[in-house]
Amino acid sequence: MSDHWCNPHCPSQHNRQTRSRPVTKSNVHDPIEMPVPSIVPPDLRQFTTPWRAFVIVAGSSFSTLVLELVMGRVLAPAIGVSLYTWTAVIGVVLGGIALGNDIGGRLARRLNPGPILEWALLGSAVWTLAIAGIAQVFSIDDLAMGLPPLVRLMVLVTACGFLPCILLGTTGPLVTHQLMATRDLNDAGPVVGRLNAVGTAGSIVGAFGTGFVFVPLFGTRTTLALVAVTLTMLGLASNPSSGRRSVRTGITVGLWAVAAWVVVSASFTHAIEVDAASRRLSGGRDRMASSPCLVESAYSCIRIDWSSVGQDDFGTMRLDRAIQGRTAPDAPRLLLSPISQALGDMIVSAGITSAGWADADPTPRPLHALFIGGGSYTLPRYLEAIAPGSRIDVIELDPDVTAVAMRWLGVRLGGPVNALPTDGDRSGIIAHHADARQTIRRLPDAYYDVVIGDAFSDFAVPWHLTTVEFTREVHRVLRPDGRYAVNVIDGWPGGRFLPAFMHSLEVVFPEADVLATAVPGMEEYDLLQNWVATAGSVAIDANRLASQVRPGLSDGRTGTEPSRGRLVARDVRPEERERNDTWAEAPPWRPVARRVPALTDDRAPVDWYLASRVTG
Repeated sequence: MSDHWCNPHCPSQHNRQTRSRPVTKSNVHDPIEMPVPSIVPPDLRQFTTPWRAFVIVAGSSFSTLVLELVMGRVLAPAIGVSLYTWTAVIGVVLGGIALGNDIGGRLARRLNPGPILEWALLGSAVWTLAIAGIAQVFSIDDLAMGLPPLVRLMVLVTACGFLPCILLGTTGPLVTHQLMATRDLNDAGPVVGRLNAVGTAGSIVGAFGTGFVFVPLFGTRTTLALVAVTLTMLGLASNPSSGRRSVRTGITVGLWAVAAWVVVSASFTHAIEVDAASRRLSGGRDRMASSPCLVESAYSCIRIDWSSVGQDDFGTMRLDRAIQGRTAPDAPRLLLSPISQALGDMIVSAGITSAGWADADPTPRPLHALFIGGGSYTLPRYLEAIAPGSRIDVIELDPDVTAVAMRWLGVRLGGPVNALPTDGDRSGIIAHHADARQTIRRLPDAYYDVVIGDAFSDFAVPWHLTTVEFTREVHRVLRPDGRYAVNVIDGWPGGRFLPAFMHSLEVVFPEADVLATAVPGMEEYDLLQNWVATAGSVAIDANRLASQVRPGLSDGRTGTEPSRGRLVARDVRPEERERNDTWAEAPPWRPVARRVPALTDDRAPVDWYLASRVTG
C-alpha cells in the first residue's frame, strides 16, 4: 500500500516525487512559506499567501464575538439581562458555530470554496443589519408575548443570532481547506495552529472592543452596522477572482448604504427622543417616540415613559425591560407605586425609632440614609423633600442613570460624586457610581439611620447583594436602632428566593420581617409581586405600622397618607394569625426560611430560585 498523501487537486506523480525527496537543511521551509506547486488550480491560488486567510479568519471571529455581546444588549428590552439570557445567547452562538463548522467542512470537499465563502460572509452581513429590526419587532410589538418565558427567550435569541453564526462558522473550514490545498500534509499542524491563534486573537479584540469601545461609544445599532461593513469587505476579499463584478458591486453598495442609513437613523432617532422628552417636561404635548432606548449606556438600555396623574406628569424609568421607578419631577412627595409607598413607610419607621419623628411632624429631624440602587431616584428625592437637610447617599452603578435622572426627573445632587461622609458635612443627595460591595466598605460604621435596597429587578438580581457577607456590611454601617429594608420580587408561598433572603437577614440581624404590598385580600397571592424584606434590632410593631402615617401629597397639597405595607406573619401562632393587622391570606414565612439555606458568597443560587419566573 502506498503511504504517500495525494492532494485532490494535484497529480499523484507530483506528490510522489515531492514526498520522496529527502529532508535536508536546504529544502526545509517554514510551513507557511513553502513554495506553491505551479499546478494548483487558479481558484485556490488566492490563498497561497497566508495573510488573506489570516484576515478572513480573524475578521469572522471578531464579528462573531461582537454579535454575541451585542445580541444580549439588543434583546435586553424584551427579555432582560440574567443568567438565563446569557446562557441562551452563548448556547445559540456556539450551536450555530458548530453547525457552520460541519457544513463548511462538507461543502469545502464538494464545491469550490471561494464562492461559498464569499456568499457566507455577505449573507451574514445582511442578517447582521437585520438583527436590530428583528429585536425591535419582538421587544416593542411583543410578537412572542404569548409564549412561555423560557420558550420566548430561546425564540428571540435564535431568530436574531443562529443564522449569522452558522454562516460565520463555515468560514474556518473553508479557509483551512483552501490554504491546505497549496500545502503538504505535514504542514497541517502549523497551518491550523496559526489559523486558530489568529481566530482567537480576533475574538479577543471583538470581546474587549465591544465592551469597552464600540457599545459605549457608538451604541448597538451602529456597532451592528460596522460589523456588517466589515463582513462585506471580508466577503469581497475572500473571492477576488470572481467574475460577477456587477453583482458584487451592487451587493456591496447596497449593504454599505443600508449600514450608513442605520448609523444616521440611530443618531437622528436619539435626537428626536431627547427633544420630545424635553418638550414634554416643559409642558408640550409631544410624547416620546416608541424606541428601545433613550440613552444606551455601558450597562443598560435606559428609557423613560411619560404619563399623567391628575395635574402631575410622572416618568417611568426602565433599564432594559425592568421598571426601575416612577417619579413626578415637580412633586417629589408623591409616591405612586405600592412598593415605593411601602419603602417610604420603612423610612418613616426608621425616622420614628432612630430620630424621634412624630406623626404629621411638618419639620422632622434630618436622617442619614443610604440607598442601594438609584434608578429614578424616587425615594431619595422623597426623603429630601420631607426631611430637608438629610444626608442621602445613593449607590448607583451606572453614571448615565444618574445623568438621565438629573436631566429629566428633577434630581439635584448636593455634592461631588463619590463624596464620602468622612469628606465633610454635606446634606442632600450624593451619588456614588460604583458597585455597592465596593462602596459600602468605604462607608463609616454606625452612620446611617436607614438603608434601603432597591437594586433588584423583576428579572435580574445582583446575587452578590443578597448574601450574608453583604448583609453584615449593611449591619456595620447602620446605627444600633437603624433599619434595613429591601425590595424583593418573588412569588409566595411558592417562591424560594424570598425565604432564602429572609434566612440571610436572620443570620445577621436580631429581628426580620416581611411586608406585603399586594392588594389586601388577593386570593392568588402566589403571583409574582413586590415584598419588603426588613431587618433591624427590633421587630416591626404591627399595630404601630397599621396606625402610622406617611408624609405625602394629596390634591397637590402637602398631607399624609396611610401606611401601605401589611405585615406577613412569621410563625404559625393563633394570636398572630387572627390579628387584623397581619396579612392573613399569606402563610407564615419563617418555617420555610429555616429550611432554605442562607445565601452566601460561596453559594447563592438566586437565578435557580427564580427559575419558575422563566420556565413557568
